[in-house]
Amino acid sequence: MKKRLLTVLAFCFLLIGSALSVNAEVMPKAKTPNQEQKHEHHHRIIDESLLNSLQEKGYTKKEIFIAAHIAKFSKQKVEEVLAFYKKNDSSWEKTAQHYGVDLDKIRNHHHHMDKFLEKNKVIVLKTVSEYSGKTDQELQGYLDKGIPLRFLVSGSAMAKAANKDLGDIIKMKEQGKSFHEIKKELNLEKEQIHIEMKKLVDKIHEDIKTGE
Repeated sequence: MKKRLLTVLAFCFLLIGSALSVNAEVMPKAKTPNQEQKHEHHHRIIDESLLNSLQEKGYTKKEIFIAAHIAKFSKQKVEEVLAFYKKNDSSWEKTAQHYGVDLDKIRNHHHHMDKFLEKNKVIVLKTVSEYSGKTDQELQGYLDKGIPLRFLVSGSAMAKAANKDLGDIIKMKEQGKSFHEIKKELNLEKEQIHIEMKKLVDKIHEDIKTGE
């Protein structure tokens, strides 16, 4: 029981961190790790002005976000990581190895959260349904269309903070907008999302304990 409770708490921190990051990109599984959220941080992984500047230099969002994570783990500048990446055949494996970063460690953070959500999918969907006002059928419909379960949770918190319908947030997601872009368009502050995210995560936590 104690071990399970610690797992749930770790999930809560992971989920909150995920909601507050600009990183909504997923890297190709064959070569690179999925974008993930380091459980310690609750701030944007990269400043928006720097993101725009690097894009102007020709880097893609995916490249910038991946480099930002490697920079975060290795305490280096994102620009330096990207420069090394370009000089070494655009290989994330070589780049991560150079900076002493374990790609599996990055991947596992992301997988841990997704695995936990899937394991408790029934309870998570029930809680999100009550929180968002969406029926189980509507939520399942989103999942069937390819919307990740993780986004249903974080998207619900964002919708509540913006006083919007979850469906509106899903439409923006389907248009290819990142979590940060949606947040900006809705004129939301990260603290607003944090408050709602904590409420939802705490409720999921309680419901999982009750369901055990």
